[in-house]
Amino acid sequence: MRTALRFVGVLLLVSACTRSNPETQRALGETVYAIYCQSCHEAPGTGPRLTPSVLASRLTAARLYTYNQQQMPYSAEGILSDEDYMNVTAWLLYRASLIESNKTLTMRNMDNIALIAPKTSPSQ
Repeated sequence: MRTALRFVGVLLLVSACTRSNPETQRALGETVYAIYCQSCHEAPGTGPRLTPSVLASRLTAARLYTYNQQQMPYSAEGILSDEDYMNVTAWLLYRASLIESNKTLTMRNMDNIALIAPKTSPSQ
């Protein structure tokens, strides 16, 4: 537990210094996901798999961010910082190909990022 807390502290420090870098935002988001989300959202977890379609059901990045902030982690809603919620939302969107790799998710642009799941062929 101490190691995880130290690691989160380092992440917060790094995050504060590199807010405009999309690669850093995604790396921080991936770490937040691994610590707080993965146990439920990856097999054999209890939460749904976070597929592009599931994420896109929130319609915009802002709505996904708000949902995450108000509802996640399950039974511990709101425990993350606003920046952690932003980073994990950015990572989820990038992983699902719902945001461009050169885009940093911010409070200013998230309302304008529509979430449209890629079409899949019937064989997939």
